[in-house]
Amino acid sequence: MALDASSMLSSPQLAGVKVNPRGAGKSKAANFSGMYAGVVGAGISAAAGMKAEHKQQQIAAGSETPKFGRLAYLAVTEDEVALIDANAGSLTVHLGEMIARIPRSEVASAELGGGGIYSPPLTITFASGDSWQLEVPRPSKKHAKQVVQVLGG
Repeated sequence: MALDASSMLSSPQLAGVKVNPRGAGKSKAANFSGMYAGVVGAGISAAAGMKAEHKQQQIAAGSETPKFGRLAYLAVTEDEVALIDANAGSLTVHLGEMIARIPRSEVASAELGGGGIYSPPLTITFASGDSWQLEVPRPSKKHAKQVVQVLGG
């Protein structure tokens, strides 16, 4: 486990994964694709980036996912699921402020999607019907699988 939020949560962390807001992977890919393609590519990239950003806003409006910047950390303990702000330095990631804490008894399901060439979607659904729509950076997919397994997904 690369990051450990146990001290922040006052309970041993069972699993955890870095997460992005839903739609962030497509937005990054669109921005990167036109970076070296010249003026025409930059125009296409800008249009694709705006489309991805619009999609991200639609998803955010339809879910109860707490707002956070480009990176957060989802930690699971025996008793709760927590979303913690994360700050990426040049070589390391540091945990920041607590964004949200939910009792594990409120978690109805956890599901990791395929993601294709983009970052896989991670959906945490609660007993109330609310959900957190997140996205997992591809290198963190194995940690997301552990989170889903621990949550019984």
